[in-house]
Amino acid sequence: MTFTVKLLNFWLSMSIAAAVLTALAIQFSGFILDKREINARNILIGIVSAGILYGIYAVGNYFSQQIFHFARPEITSIYNIRHEGETLSISLVLLFITSPGEELFWRGFLQRWAMNKFGKLQGWLAAAAIYGAVHILSGNFMLTMAAWIAGLFWGLLYWKTGSIVACIVSHALWTVSIFVLWPMM
Repeated sequence: MTFTVKLLNFWLSMSIAAAVLTALAIQFSGFILDKREINARNILIGIVSAGILYGIYAVGNYFSQQIFHFARPEITSIYNIRHEGETLSISLVLLFITSPGEELFWRGFLQRWAMNKFGKLQGWLAAAAIYGAVHILSGNFMLTMAAWIAGLFWGLLYWKTGSIVACIVSHALWTVSIFVLWPMM
């Protein structure tokens, strides 16, 4: 919804949305972050997986532009929201607000619930499908597909490591990399 409704600055809207998602995750499942998870192994997994996901997106970016005539304009429209904030502010929001908030909700709460309810495979797929589906409201096919792929990736990371910290680090570093440091446009 934050990609289509322009009531507030995009980054303020995303920060509010992340805070609401975090509050919902805590409300429905308690505080999900165990301090013991904050360790070198999980941080390293997060760093490496952010690089892997960036590589996946680089390949996907190349092929999508070969296949879909609308890929470049849709990708450009995503990057156009960068003008609504300063680079440092955007980086801090991505690192410390939106990425942690999204991971606490989508993987820490929703995927964990879905995997317990439907089984690991079905729960992982259901959570990724919902994560991607939320982005349909943007009307941007490339964004929706990118979100679905990211949801599958971070969901698999959470499933296999059991670490929300690895997911938060991965999500935070990946978003800053792809959106601020090395955009694909």
